[in-house]
Amino acid sequence: MNLMKLEMMNATDRVGEALQTRGLFVKTHGGVLTLTKENTDNDIKKVRFLLEKLNIPTLWKSSYSFEVLINQLPISIMKKIMHEKGKSFPIRMEGYHFKWRSFAQRRFGIKVNALDLDANMAMFVKSLNLAGVTTLAGCSGHHRFSPKVQLSGIYQGMWFTVIQQRYFNELSLHYKWDTYFATETGAAIVAKKAVGESWDMDFIYQDTVQMACVLQQHAEEIRELKKTCFKRNKEMKQHVEKMVNEKKYNELLEWMSEEVNKERE
Repeated sequence: MNLMKLEMMNATDRVGEALQTRGLFVKTHGGVLTLTKENTDNDIKKVRFLLEKLNIPTLWKSSYSFEVLINQLPISIMKKIMHEKGKSFPIRMEGYHFKWRSFAQRRFGIKVNALDLDANMAMFVKSLNLAGVTTLAGCSGHHRFSPKVQLSGIYQGMWFTVIQQRYFNELSLHYKWDTYFATETGAAIVAKKAVGESWDMDFIYQDTVQMACVLQQHAEEIRELKKTCFKRNKEMKQHVEKMVNEKKYNELLEWMSEEVNKERE
């Protein structure tokens, strides 16, 4: 975040910025913060409890919009919102998640509770789902393991790799984020560090926020590109399933990239 911009923010702007980087979708208009429809009902309720816990005075105009009743908010309080801890929750996978039909016809991902997610990963997970990459959960690794984001099936993992190649080239990331397919959910995005290097939670946070911002900026375009390029027809279904059954993942990635390139030409 730009330091000068941060210093110029009033309390409303700081609360909105903090909630957004914690994975919530927030719009500000006329001094009113609105939690938009992309949030879960559970998150909207939890935001109210969180602000009350931090003694931030608010006036709720509806169940999803509110005013902040102070002009200034310490950066320390803003950070407490951004780093509010998540909790463990079960990941549910249905058989259809692995199917080409599910991938081809789904436009958005799923709604995961942002405030249940790891604070360092929440904005990334929520933004992936907004862009139509069905994403189940994310974990920072807690200094011990590689940060990981669980995707819903192989096709979602391949699609993320195509997006990554097209939209993330200009980002200055601290770690290399690769997609792996030998996972319990079919695909996972996993960060890699240099040998002997320690995991830095701030760097992980900076990486995921950078990627999340790009995904949010291009979410509608990415969803439309997927809709245009990939169909649930029998011919395409048989073609991709053959590559998956034979574990020809590089071939599948090349084919998906070519389909996108043809649309862009």
